[in-house]
Amino acid sequence: METEIKNPLHGRPWKNVARFDTFEKADKARKKHLKEKDLQAKVKKLKDTYVVKTRSTIVEPKRNKGKRKNKSFYKKKEDQK
Repeated sequence: METEIKNPLHGRPWKNVARFDTFEKADKARKKHLKEKDLQAKVKKLKDTYVVKTRSTIVEPKRNKGKRKNKSFYKKKEDQK
């Protein structure tokens, strides 16, 4: 099987920035947002309007959750005398 290269931005949420009645206005706003560093922008057509959406291209590293060292830490202690 081929090795799949997974895009780190896949599944990252887009934020709605603005709504426009015409594509030309929406495209102008999209180009303005594309000039910013580390930002993606797109125009999405809805039923009656156009929406400009953006998202950051900076991917934060995943935090590793620490493992419990003592497995009985959360267990109730029976007799404490």
